[in-house]
Amino acid sequence: MTRYIMIILVCILYAIPLIRTYQLSGPPSIMPAGHNQENNASNSREPVYLESFINDEIDGIQCHASSITSAGKNRMVSVWYAGTREGAKDVALYISFFDEKKNSWTAPGVLINREDSSGELKRYVKKIGNPVIFSDRKDRLYLFYSTVSIGGWSGTSINYKISLDRGTTWTASRKMVLSPFLNLTNNVKNKGIVLDDGSIVLPVYHEFIKKYSQMVRIQPDTYEIEYKITKATHEHKAIQPSILPNEKRGLVAFFRNMDRDERKYILMAESSDLGHTWTALQNTTLPHPNSGFDMIMLSNGSYLGSINKAFHNRDNLTLVISSDRGRTWKELKVIENNPDNEYSYPSISRSDRGLLHITYTYERKRIKHIVFNEAWILSQNAYDN
Repeated sequence: MTRYIMIILVCILYAIPLIRTYQLSGPPSIMPAGHNQENNASNSREPVYLESFINDEIDGIQCHASSITSAGKNRMVSVWYAGTREGAKDVALYISFFDEKKNSWTAPGVLINREDSSGELKRYVKKIGNPVIFSDRKDRLYLFYSTVSIGGWSGTSINYKISLDRGTTWTASRKMVLSPFLNLTNNVKNKGIVLDDGSIVLPVYHEFIKKYSQMVRIQPDTYEIEYKITKATHEHKAIQPSILPNEKRGLVAFFRNMDRDERKYILMAESSDLGHTWTALQNTTLPHPNSGFDMIMLSNGSYLGSINKAFHNRDNLTLVISSDRGRTWKELKVIENNPDNEYSYPSISRSDRGLLHITYTYERKRIKHIVFNEAWILSQNAYDN
């Protein structure tokens, strides 16, 4: 009898991992917002709203296309490109870290320049730009950036680097092969979204001759990635998608509108299968001057966006919020508004503590940073009709 009991116990012990595997198997879904928050400062009752600059202004140097993400341990990390002008040979990608407790940025340093990129990729690189950085559930950091070997931005290729120590060291650059046509005209602007199986959906776009967006499904490994690509739009006017959760297996994407209409609006489309197929494009109610923007989902399911809220020019930067998944929008705060100056290409991310961080191009001279919590959003009467 004792022998049979022991056999039964052994079978139960061996069955537990199988049961867990069965429960965790099946199609992936979207991870909840703020899944790794250690101390959710966004839920603090006291509103927080702070502004700072990441870098100093330097005569003759332009800064643009920043990206920000969590680097763990109460730190954020931001990257951007800077040089004498966009596309110049002296343009490099810069990196800086933000300490949430000290409310301070480290001195910016060069993450990679054109010459180093050429050496790592083992091919000629004429210019670099558009860095996108984000982290996964294992605290790995991913940097995606564009390079051009010949021609202009319509001839870009996407490359990536990985950091296993939250940005201290990085792997050599690797090229992503996303097109059979000389692997040209693929570019990035906004962060990816992490699924609960650890895979990543990265939005990319194509703008040579025909302008459309694609989704790259990435399966991370330690030092490199595996990936496959699917088309997200068939109308030739939507690029630089910002993707957010919609339901458990749903996504919504908001697109930069490259149409020639005098009055354009930010575009949107939805997917019920994590980006494999998408609905037709439709206009949102958000006016749009053909400029980059970014969006994020808040803890209550509302969408927060940072956009140039105008039909022309990039001289204002505005926070907008939607409580009905992008159907209608309310203006939350005008961050910048100064005619004849540029405030553009924002990037939004949430820290492990739940604080919301935005970086953006400030007059092409500096990268500006704002940080706030959801208590501040509530204090702005964001959800009042």
